[in-house]
Parts: sequence; structure tokens; C-alpha cells
Amino acid sequence: MENIINKEPAIRMTVFFILIVMAVWELAAPRRRVEIPRLVRWSNNLGLVVMDSLLVRLAFPVVAVGLAAIATENDWGLFNQFPIPGWIAVILAVLALDLAIYLQHVLFHAVPALWRLHRVHHADLEFDVTTGVRFHPLEILISMAIKLLLILALGPPAIAVLIF
Repeated sequence: MENIINKEPAIRMTVFFILIVMAVWELAAPRRRVEIPRLVRWSNNLGLVVMDSLLVRLAFPVVAVGLAAIATENDWGLFNQFPIPGWIAVILAVLALDLAIYLQHVLFHAVPALWRLHRVHHADLEFDVTTGVRFHPLEILISMAIKLLLILALGPPAIAVLIF
């Protein structure tokens, strides 16, 4: 399992590669008529991704998978207080993290101040592969803070956080 955690950057790059494949697929076989030039939209949307990623790296000294490993080493969080088989802990942790982020999404729709940030994601004038990664930088920081607090509270296995 630690071997997988050590390969986190490679795994993340693989996911990014899948995004690129999907973008190329959209170029080759578009399902919608393009109203706004892709170069304009994609440079804006992917520019937000780059800015968001840099801000998270600067704002938080540890990222989610690293914090999960630290929590496990120090027996922090709910999952580390009970003798749960590893595979069950992974499944429960992925489900718990997913539910929490769903509830966060609902919260961002319901609270006006948060909606002002979140609507950047919904205000994309077209819909394609880059729409799913388009978020306001403050929303990304708030979201990461929520995830890190959740990881501290749950103490999920690091592999579960990586899968999530």
C-alpha cells in the first residue's frame, strides 16, 4: 500500500492524461456545436486549474494523502480507533469522503456567499471536459480545508484518500 502512496504523483499525472485524452476526443468527435472558441475557454478554464493547484500547494503545507498517512501513523481519527479490516476501512472512507463532498456541494449551492464562489463552476458558457475542473480559487481553498479537517476527523487510510 505504501508503494501506491509513493506513486501518488504518477497516479495524478495518469488522471491528468485521461483528461487530455477526453479533450482530444472532444476535438475529434464533438457532440455539440462550439459557440465560443475552445482556445479561449480552455485557456481560461485550465488557467484556473493551474492557479487553484498553485494556491493549494502554497496555502497548505500538507496535502490530503500526506495528512491521511500522518493521521494513520499517529492514530488520529475515527478509523484509527477501531480494529477495522483495511479493505473495509478503504471502502467506508471513500464513501464517507464522497458523501461529505456531496454535502459540501449542497452547502455551496445553499449559502449565498458560497454560491457566489461556486457559480464560477456553473457559469461556464459552454459544457465540455474543462467545465468539471473550473472552480473559483477561494472555493478550492475552502474545499481543501474542509477535506483536510475531514481527514483529521476520520483518519482514513491514505490509499482511500488517493482513490477518492
